[in-house]
Amino acid sequence: MEKHLSDLYTMSTYAIKAPSSHNTQPWIIFIKDNGFEIYPDFSNPLTIADNSNRELYISLGCAIENICLAANEKGYGEALTFILNENQQVNVRIDLSKGTANPSALFSQINKRQTNRSVFFDREIPDKEITKLTNLKLDEGVKHFIYKYNATEFNQIRSFVREANEIQLADDRYKDELLSWIRFSNSQINQFQNGLSYKTLGVSIIPPFLRKIIIKSQLKASAQNKADEKRMQTSSHFVLFTCEKNTPEEWIKLGRSLQRFLLQTCKMKIASGFLNQPCEVEVIADKMKDCLQIENRHPAILLRIGYAHPVAYSPRKQASSIIFNK
Repeated sequence: MEKHLSDLYTMSTYAIKAPSSHNTQPWIIFIKDNGFEIYPDFSNPLTIADNSNRELYISLGCAIENICLAANEKGYGEALTFILNENQQVNVRIDLSKGTANPSALFSQINKRQTNRSVFFDREIPDKEITKLTNLKLDEGVKHFIYKYNATEFNQIRSFVREANEIQLADDRYKDELLSWIRFSNSQINQFQNGLSYKTLGVSIIPPFLRKIIIKSQLKASAQNKADEKRMQTSSHFVLFTCEKNTPEEWIKLGRSLQRFLLQTCKMKIASGFLNQPCEVEVIADKMKDCLQIENRHPAILLRIGYAHPVAYSPRKQASSIIFNK
């Protein structure tokens, strides 16, 4: 029994490596005798950037996929149950069964995967690699669309990124929320163990007396669009993840699919970064849906992929603050 519980704890720690918007790490995990109960953590919501909690649930799905891959690695199969609680929030129960699964090659990529916000190498991903990513198995209700650099759809998305930046960075509430998650120094990183560190943003430590000056100069649509244009110009492809029903259960399934995609790109030495702005601004998402002719599906996650140098990893909370015994 002690070995079994130790295995469960080890499996659950892989959830912490999942991506999340602003690196909020919005998950709570309870270990029970034959599996886990996973809860979304609404204690620090992104009420402006993610007002529907869609990205929160997608992140929950990414964390769940990591746990399932870790369970498969130890020979366990998994069965998921979605539970709607009294607050209309969706929790997930994972029941494990020994000897019913085979390990996945993606498991070894969990600790290597990272979100890359840097300018890429301006090198195209070969068609045969894109075919592998196109044919990747996704969960029910989830579909992804891959657009090559300078294709009509790629350039349309480019314009939607710029439009979304204009809207978001004209909103003081959005800027205040973003600022609250930026960690400007090592002491802040150690204190919070979450958020967007200066290292992952690719900047130097910012002294306290300079922070407001630098923030005011950078948190403008013109500056953001200039930076994003460099990122987009050197990207090989965009990848748009969409869902059919736009429900929390489907968002979780999208997160599982997204995590497998990210781990597969990592395995293929392909860098990935998020450009979710057009999905976060409803009016832009609606325009994107119509313009791209994506079968009336809902845009949820936008990635750029290509080749790049590795970057710093985001800070992570201690397991003891996220994982509990039940």
